[in-house]
Amino acid sequence: MLSPRRNVWPPPPPAQESDHEKLARLDAEREAKRVSNAIDDALAAEREQRKRPSNAKILLLGQAESGKSTILKNFQLHFAPKAFQAEAEAWRPVIHLNLVRSVNFILGLLDIRHPSTYAHARPASASPESGALRLLSLSLAPLRQVEETLAARIAGASPPPPHPSNSYPNSNSYPNSYPNSPYAPENEFDAADDDALRYDPANAAEIALRSGAGWAAFLRFRRSSSSTSPSALSSAEKAEELQTRRILAACAGDIARLWASAEVQRGLRARGVRLREQSGFFLDEVERVCRDEYVPTPDDILRARVHTVGPEEHVIHMESSLENVRSWTVYDMGGSTTQRVAWAQFFDTVHVIIFLAPISAFNEVLAENRSVNRLADSLKLWRTICSNKLLTSVEFILFLNKVDILTRKIQSGIRFAEHVTSFRNKPNEPKEVIKYLSDAFATINQTYSPRKRKMHRHVTCAIDLKATSVVINDIREAILLKALTATNIL
Repeated sequence: MLSPRRNVWPPPPPAQESDHEKLARLDAEREAKRVSNAIDDALAAEREQRKRPSNAKILLLGQAESGKSTILKNFQLHFAPKAFQAEAEAWRPVIHLNLVRSVNFILGLLDIRHPSTYAHARPASASPESGALRLLSLSLAPLRQVEETLAARIAGASPPPPHPSNSYPNSNSYPNSYPNSPYAPENEFDAADDDALRYDPANAAEIALRSGAGWAAFLRFRRSSSSTSPSALSSAEKAEELQTRRILAACAGDIARLWASAEVQRGLRARGVRLREQSGFFLDEVERVCRDEYVPTPDDILRARVHTVGPEEHVIHMESSLENVRSWTVYDMGGSTTQRVAWAQFFDTVHVIIFLAPISAFNEVLAENRSVNRLADSLKLWRTICSNKLLTSVEFILFLNKVDILTRKIQSGIRFAEHVTSFRNKPNEPKEVIKYLSDAFATINQTYSPRKRKMHRHVTCAIDLKATSVVINDIREAILLKALTATNIL
């Protein structure tokens, strides 16, 4: 008995086949082969996708104002540029708020406007400025309402209360809330009265959103603002936004004149205020930022500032199919002394810790405790992280950040050795200072780590897109390798 004929591809041609039928058959076979190959390719891609680890988990640590959120934005721009660009317009009100707060801060600090929520920051001997500035303050009066409107819209709540005076509560007035925490602040504050409500007279006020409801409201605001749906914003919100942008356009010239005023610059210098070095500074870009057609650039978004209180989780979905992980989960941790107690709960879930040390802060103090030098605090915090036994197997990446500000300070004549006496008589040059600090952090890692640990060091300026992109490419492999190892793929 003959066995049945097995199916073969392509099937044999019919016994009698015309030329026309043959051409049609060959075309059909080619199409069937194309579809089959496409299915095979899709299945192969799916198999490769399954081999990729689903996630790489990164913890951003460092004191407040160290640049953590700016580095996070760099990651988002680098790995998910389409999603980053889609939210560009949603950052416009944030940038406008940063600009308006700088203006209102100047007017209040110099006693040009009265009354002012910033009036308590004036030295007792301060006197009103010139009549020309008084006239400018009158024309810029609508910006107070603009600030309140933008703050309420972004925060999803009523405008924040005026900042309290620059007298911090006595540490003995509050119970020790974190008696067993290695990150307990040197001076304890009630958790409800943290740095989101404190005032630093050398810094313009910024909007502060607590993790949870406040940040969720801001995310909803961003999504609705970037939506192309005509119903995304209510008619009242559209009218409010239009009015805000018209006021800013009308005030742009006077804002520029205020910032260019020699009296204003003298007054800020006399009070030790360095607005250019602060996040959310846009006074040099007034004309461009206040244009009606203004859309924030990636550089603008990196400099925009919204201060969040509490840990925030951000998932970055890789847009390139060439990436070996599907997503990065980045935990952006609050860096003030009262928020560090929350760090430890993330230690057993992350693959890599990126620690940001703002090396420009060698002549600055903590806003929440003005007896503590910021550089000394960073070194102490780094030592605590390095010595933690829970982090023995975690990869460390150190960013010596804000090198641009450090360089400007040193070149302006500020002597590093006057603030860090162990520097002694070394040359007061940026290169020498950076090497000294890099060696200091490396020595702490070697001395205090429970076991020998490789550390990746990078000197960074987080607002420099090109330079930071190079650094991200350098650390990408280290993060990937750690994630693959943790998921037993390697």
